[in-house]
Amino acid sequence: MTKGNSVTVVEEEKTTTRFNACLLFSANALARAITAIGDEEFGRFGLCYSHAYLLCEVVSQPGISPSQLSETLYLTPSTITRLVEKLEQKRLVRRESEGKKTLIFPTEEGEALQPAVSEAWDRVGERYSQVLGEPNVCQLTQQVFKAAQALGEGI
Repeated sequence: MTKGNSVTVVEEEKTTTRFNACLLFSANALARAITAIGDEEFGRFGLCYSHAYLLCEVVSQPGISPSQLSETLYLTPSTITRLVEKLEQKRLVRRESEGKKTLIFPTEEGEALQPAVSEAWDRVGERYSQVLGEPNVCQLTQQVFKAAQALGEGI
């Protein structure tokens, strides 16, 4: 609301909903908030956070197989294929076949982008920590990952 030359900002706190006690609802709300931060940081160089994870793995383990990426990143093989294809289009990774095996390697462009990706990861972590506090981020991360592992075992 505006009065004369002074501006009064009214901040409304988000209200709780009848679903805030539901883990599915709360986890998805958290995922959307975290994803928005990641998308903003990695979007600076045309990547989403999933591309950034995959690129980091490929740069740190040249010649990694799609199945290894699938296990490491907790993604389905079809998702890995789509991510690799997108990074190939961006000329950040390349695939090589060795018999029946497919191996994924970083390109020079992919390796050159790695420092910027690392800096983006740092900014993402700083943004989480500014809002939640670093100890809380570490604790929450551990709890969420343990829960994901435990719930994923039954699937």
